Amino acid sequence: MDISLDDKEVFRNFQNGEVNAYEQLFNTYYEALSHFAMRYLGDPDQAEEVVQELFVNLWEKRSQLQINSSIKSYLFGAIRNNCLQWLKKQKVRDHYQEEVLATRKDPHFEDLDVMVELELSEKINAIISSLPEQRQRIFKMSRFEDKKYQEIADELSLSIKTVENQMGKALKTLRSELQEYLPLLMLILWEWTKK
Repeated sequence: MDISLDDKEVFRNFQNGEVNAYEQLFNTYYEALSHFAMRYLGDPDQAEEVVQELFVNLWEKRSQLQINSSIKSYLFGAIRNNCLQWLKKQKVRDHYQEEVLATRKDPHFEDLDVMVELELSEKINAIISSLPEQRQRIFKMSRFEDKKYQEIADELSLSIKTVENQMGKALKTLRSELQEYLPLLMLILWEWTKK
C-alpha cells in the first residue's frame, strides 16, 4: 500500500522538523500503538515506554527515514520489532538477575557483590549528577519517585515530548557510560525503584 497524499505531506513536514507534523503523528497513533505493544508486553507502563522511545528515535532520525509503505504499517511494524527485541533482552536480564541473586546466597561472593554494587552505585550517581539540571531532575522523578511522564510534564510545566526526549537522552548516557555494567545496572535500577 502506497503512502496517501495526506500521509506524504505529513511525513515530508515531519522530516523537515515541523513540530506540528510530529504532534499530528503522535496524537494519531500513540494510543493505538500503546494498545498494540500491550498485547506483546502485558505491561501498560512498559508498552507506553516502548512507544515513547519509538517516537523519540523517529524524531532524532527523521532526516534519514525512508518509508515506502503506509506510515501506519511502518509504525506498527516498528513497534512489533521493538517489543520482540525488548522481550528478548528481558529474558537475558531475567536470566542474569537469577544468577546474581543466586550468587548473593554464596558467602564466597558476597563481599565481591557488595563491592561491585557500591562501585556501580557511585558511578551511576556521578553520571546522574553530571547531567544537565532539567534532565537530571526528570530522570530522578521518573526512576526514583516512580512518576509517569505525564505527571512529570504537568509538575514541571513541560510538554510530554520534552520529558520523553530528556529521559531518552539520560538513559542513552547511562547505557553508554556503563556499557560494561549493563546487566547489573538494570538489576540495581530495578531494586532502586522498589524502595
